[in-house]
Amino acid sequence: MDKFRPFKLFFMLIAITYSISMFGTDYNHNVQGSIVDNFTNKGLDSVLVTLMANDSTMLSTCMSDEEGSYMFEISKTGKYIIKAERKGYETSYMNCELRSQREFFVAVNCIRMDKIYQLREVTVTSTKIKMVMRGDTIVYNADAFNLPEGSMLDALVSKLPGAKLTKDGEIFVNGKKIESLLVNGNGFFAGNPRVALDNLPAYTVNKIKVYNKDGAASRIMGRDMGDRSYVMDVRLKKEYSTGYLGNLEGGLGSEDRYKLKAIGQRFSERDMVHLYSDINNINLDQRAALGGEETSPQSNLDGRIAKKEFGLQAYRCFDDNILNFISTSNNYCHTGSDLEVKTNGQTFLPTGDSFNRSSSYSTSSSDRLTSNNQFYFQSLLNKRMYADTDLNLSYHHNRGFGSNQSEISDKSSVLNNLLSSNSIESKNLDLYFYNKEGLKVIADMIRAGVGFSYNRNTQKTFTLDDVQYPSGALPRDYRNNFRDQTHQNFTAFGDASYNYGLRYASIVLEYNYKYTFNKSDNMLYRLDKLSGRDSSQFDLLPSATDALAQVKDGGNSYLFHEYRNEHTIKLRGNEIPVKFLAATAKFEMPIHFVNANLYYDRMGRHHVGKAEAFFNPSLNIRRWKEHWTWTFDASMGSELPDLTNMVNYQDDSDPLNIRHGNSTLRNIHYYNTSVSVEYRGSRQRMGNINIGYQQTDNAVAYGLTFDKNTGVSIIKPQSVNGNWRMNFSMGYTQAIDNAHKWSVDNQLSAGYNHNVDLATVEGYTDSRSSIVHNYRLDDNIKVNFRPDDRNEICLHAGGTYYIIKGERSGFEDIKAGDYRIGMNAQVALPWKFNLTTDMTMYARRGYQSSDMNTTDWVWNAQITRSFLNGRLVSKLTGFDILHQLSNTQYAVNAQGRTETWHNSIPRYVMLSLAWSFNVNPGK
Repeated sequence: MDKFRPFKLFFMLIAITYSISMFGTDYNHNVQGSIVDNFTNKGLDSVLVTLMANDSTMLSTCMSDEEGSYMFEISKTGKYIIKAERKGYETSYMNCELRSQREFFVAVNCIRMDKIYQLREVTVTSTKIKMVMRGDTIVYNADAFNLPEGSMLDALVSKLPGAKLTKDGEIFVNGKKIESLLVNGNGFFAGNPRVALDNLPAYTVNKIKVYNKDGAASRIMGRDMGDRSYVMDVRLKKEYSTGYLGNLEGGLGSEDRYKLKAIGQRFSERDMVHLYSDINNINLDQRAALGGEETSPQSNLDGRIAKKEFGLQAYRCFDDNILNFISTSNNYCHTGSDLEVKTNGQTFLPTGDSFNRSSSYSTSSSDRLTSNNQFYFQSLLNKRMYADTDLNLSYHHNRGFGSNQSEISDKSSVLNNLLSSNSIESKNLDLYFYNKEGLKVIADMIRAGVGFSYNRNTQKTFTLDDVQYPSGALPRDYRNNFRDQTHQNFTAFGDASYNYGLRYASIVLEYNYKYTFNKSDNMLYRLDKLSGRDSSQFDLLPSATDALAQVKDGGNSYLFHEYRNEHTIKLRGNEIPVKFLAATAKFEMPIHFVNANLYYDRMGRHHVGKAEAFFNPSLNIRRWKEHWTWTFDASMGSELPDLTNMVNYQDDSDPLNIRHGNSTLRNIHYYNTSVSVEYRGSRQRMGNINIGYQQTDNAVAYGLTFDKNTGVSIIKPQSVNGNWRMNFSMGYTQAIDNAHKWSVDNQLSAGYNHNVDLATVEGYTDSRSSIVHNYRLDDNIKVNFRPDDRNEICLHAGGTYYIIKGERSGFEDIKAGDYRIGMNAQVALPWKFNLTTDMTMYARRGYQSSDMNTTDWVWNAQITRSFLNGRLVSKLTGFDILHQLSNTQYAVNAQGRTETWHNSIPRYVMLSLAWSFNVNPGK
């Protein structure tokens, strides 16, 4: 029973917070609404709003904010009147009613005001401060950032203080991941934020806001219903918020580099349409790092990639209400690539390590089609219900050819070498549908959802393998294989919940159901065993089906069906006041029932069945003040191991890596806890500290038994304990001087990973546990000086340092690191030319392969000149001018280390022209 002590503590904490919320209730209720111009639909600020009783007695007044929002507090149930007055507009009225003391707030229908006469236009000029804090919202001023002419949104986002943009398009602000990218408050690019980053011109952006956005249920109920998300909202300038916008850019460069990009957009109050195409051979979205971004040679895309991409996105809202809308995002992308890889690996073993060297080359092409669609409806009259439907579809077709040469050795001799050729064709189809609805019942809410997903993947692979053992321990192994695979997954799911309102807080009882069906056919055929056939023939099947069936590899062919039913009963609490901490708490107490059955055919029939019940509670406590926010999170999680790993089988289709199943695998348990603190102050001062701890019990380790005579590895999944890690990160940014010309931004992180794995050699009976202590330290700092709107200089530096220590005897500690230092500048030149350049030194030290210990100077530059009032921009771009860019990666775990080099895009010089236009409707 000792294992249940943490649960007792958890229940006690929940009981305390719940009791405090019940006895510390404030009986005021919020009255919230918004006011807009009836013609432009824009929020009206500086409106005098009066709250009146039903007999027109005045109770309170306030002014609307810049978004047109206002709020009052009332204490009694009954009917009320809202009056709105503003110079130049007709006075407007709206009725509302508080029906229950348990209602946290009253949502007032939008007040629409009509102008009496046209006010003359005024121009407001403000100082170019990069960012300001409004409560827990960060507002960035786009005009305060110097960018190369013709830049897209990604260049702007990468320069935001406290923000980080990864090569995959993920955005982090203050160490927190942005969950959705919005444009003018709506999810126009929600289906594919990379489209906005690559195709929305930076000059169209007015402000960027980062905040916690209410979901549908939270908007209706006026309190956190557990559906808030951390968003980045890109607000366009007025001249680009309505009308037409176009951008066309074409360029040719050395080394046969080229690019052609076209963008067309239409924006209005009710709809948006975005068309784009991008054709280039500069590695998809690879661009010269010109803004002092936290990039490195390792962050470059692997190989050389050419693409042709086309897309259409459309958004339409109804009834002058942006909450009721339909949107679609469609994309087609064709890519072709060639990839060269060289790898040096080392496997940690008790009696002496083994080493692996390999080199490979492959070419591939792929076609991907995606369509993401959403329909959202919220009642306009009573604002008591919503419906949200998502329908997504994707299809991916991939073809490729490759060759590989590798050898495995110990310190004294080569144990085996492999020559291999392969070809692959795969097709993947994904379909996803989900509909969720909510209905407000006075102070409560009923929610329900239903959906399904379907995936089908087919793959045909030819491999020609020639394995030789120089020591003569085993005879030569020559194989000509054809593998035919089909995998299907179908999932149906549904949920229902009742949210009981406790004014500021709520208690939710929720039920979830999920049914999963997996089916897989994996057939392997040995073409080298066909009689009368040249076994060196590659990528060619016999004409007779019977001939193929005769060479089926029964031991390495299999099929399976898996059926899984999952039920979850969950008790949740949202925004529960914790008075003694002046904070609010959220908790979840789910009981998860899983019943899974696998029927596996491989040299006989196998059945694996598991039925389990898991309790996976979580707790979040958050305290927010004017400048400070701290958050505590704790959670537990559990899951079944992959049932296909629990079948007792042997797979020797790869003669150098023989795999086994293991029926004794145990359930996996996760424990996570973290503390974070955020600070928002004056002079663009912003900081954050995050500390986290994660532990995994019964982690699945793929235990390795190595034969030192042949170099053959036997791999078997096993449950191990002792895997845990800690991480720490700290970020800080601020303006140094009062004029905001100097600023500093520093992001520091450190981590420790206690990694346990299993590795031994054949015939060795000592402990097989391999424990490695992995320490990592990262730091990235920028010092920026912006004397005026046309000139800017940035000094940036950073690095990563590793210390890896093993507990077994003979383990050689590893101390290695990467570091960089550089300078970025944007300078106004004579005759209206502008220069943007970045030179960075990248160095690697301490790696066991001397080829990895290098120093590279990477220099990118761009000269621009605009014509026709900025509508036409000429660019001369130099990428990797010194021709020293390389792409190397380093990884270490408890089983070994791997040092990998990939080929990358060659240096080039490109001349391009970009033409842009916008057409706005008459005022």
